[in-house]
Amino acid sequence: MSFLSKLPDADRERCFDVLAEVARIRTHLDLFNWLRGGIQYFMPHDILVAAWGDFQRNAIGYDIVSPLRGVRTARADASALVPRLQELFANWSAGNKQPYVTPAERMSGVFSLHPLQDPLRSISPPMRSALVHGLRDLRSGEDCLYVVLSRDPVSEEAGAAAIAALLPYIDMAMRQVALPSDALTQGHPAGAAAQITISRQQGMAAPVPDNGMTSRELQIMQWVEMGKTNQEIGTILDISAFTVKNHLQRIFKKLDVYNRAQAVSRLKNSPYAHG
Repeated sequence: MSFLSKLPDADRERCFDVLAEVARIRTHLDLFNWLRGGIQYFMPHDILVAAWGDFQRNAIGYDIVSPLRGVRTARADASALVPRLQELFANWSAGNKQPYVTPAERMSGVFSLHPLQDPLRSISPPMRSALVHGLRDLRSGEDCLYVVLSRDPVSEEAGAAAIAALLPYIDMAMRQVALPSDALTQGHPAGAAAQITISRQQGMAAPVPDNGMTSRELQIMQWVEMGKTNQEIGTILDISAFTVKNHLQRIFKKLDVYNRAQAVSRLKNSPYAHG
């Protein structure tokens, strides 16, 4: 029996409603709210890691979605995360590409550049399980891997059934959201064409330019160029919308402009832009 067929009628109807919401997801904030909303009822989790690209050639992009403070794509340790994702992908491939559950400790040390701030060790209760599953895009030849971490223990059978049914919709939702500025890690993943033209370096913070623009300010401008609101940028970067507004005011002053559009245009024609 399939995952949906095992649900009571009321839960099955609720699941259909949750999946129908995918069509309305357009921003990273939409994705965050959807994952923290109805999806939690059917697949409880605290951290979602999405990875894509060529795992054999070490050309992997990734995105991390979580309500936990500090657990953000920009704060992940790529040198630790990428090899761990490759290992989990190899296990998934060796297991006939079936979903599986593994101890959360397999992801220790990857969510922060500072080992003492590793959320897998610092939060209470700690993460207990990691649910792993993937997809293959036959048109692009790109593999996608998803790792779902939870503080609650997950049974192999129930977890596998849930992620097998829900992952195509989660993957669809992720694909409708623009890439975060730090999504690219090593190499150029298939399908990850450059969308941000202001001083993006693969998985690395932008250098501090001579005119006083900081790495954080350039990072914020990357999201401004993509049309993100202050609230959305704050959610992605784990700062308040008020802090984003203050950064923008300083950016406008440094660039001698009056609004977001002018700031984007000025930076695109600056030494910090690239094609």
